[in-house]
Amino acid sequence: MSAYIEGLRQITDDYDHFILDIFGVLHDGIEPFTDTVATLRALKNKGKQICLLSNSPRLADGAAGQMKTMGIARDLYDHILTSGEATHYALKERPDAFHQSCGDQCWFIGNHIVAEVFTGLEIDLLDTPKGASFILNSIPGTAPPQRAAFIEELKTALDKDMPMICSNPDLIVHIGDELYECAGTFAKIYADMGGTVVYHGKPHAPVYERCFELLGKPDKSRICAVGDSLHTDIAGANGFGIDGILNLAGIHREEITPEALERLNDQPHLPRYVVNGFVW
Repeated sequence: MSAYIEGLRQITDDYDHFILDIFGVLHDGIEPFTDTVATLRALKNKGKQICLLSNSPRLADGAAGQMKTMGIARDLYDHILTSGEATHYALKERPDAFHQSCGDQCWFIGNHIVAEVFTGLEIDLLDTPKGASFILNSIPGTAPPQRAAFIEELKTALDKDMPMICSNPDLIVHIGDELYECAGTFAKIYADMGGTVVYHGKPHAPVYERCFELLGKPDKSRICAVGDSLHTDIAGANGFGIDGILNLAGIHREEITPEALERLNDQPHLPRYVVNGFVW
């Protein structure tokens, strides 16, 4: 059974390094949560090293800039990594056979903001699968596609055996009080149709390896990850061999509450601790 804590102050002596989710932990997509800045400052004052890890399809600088406009200053954390940054690296360096096979004609499903991942890359962006050699799925939660028309386009891509890169494995996201489907949901649709999908971001190991390097490859027992998703944050922490803390005030807030922690027992991925909000 996961242990309930009132705030991070109760466990900070056990850890030196914190990997923190952004959406659902630090802010809600519109503004920081009430205790975010004070809690980050308290962690820094205790000498803790902080690496932010987000499934945002934006580049890390873009995500940092968005937080700065919200009042989350850059000096409140040490490092930041996004799934968009990992996607950019993979398209630039082509580190494996899959990415080498994608070609340079991209059916890009996203908006102008997340298109920043193509900065400096010689890739042609297309708005349909016709003529494309691969798909980059960066669907933002606030702009889901029309399902019927989109599935027809996915069928066209599937007939061409077109690979998909998903730059945000999250299935859903809260923006303010509203819940939206995002890129991971639509990547799952393509995979269920028989399409090939490669994901960049949590819970997949490469982004944790990169965080580990940024933190200086410390003893894993001194690292913990805080997130609001059992399927990405907690699954990723478990898979990488570090402790996880589930923020109950995130995407699971309707199904798992401090009064109903027994519902965690039905989950395949369990956190070491649970906390109701990112609080000190």
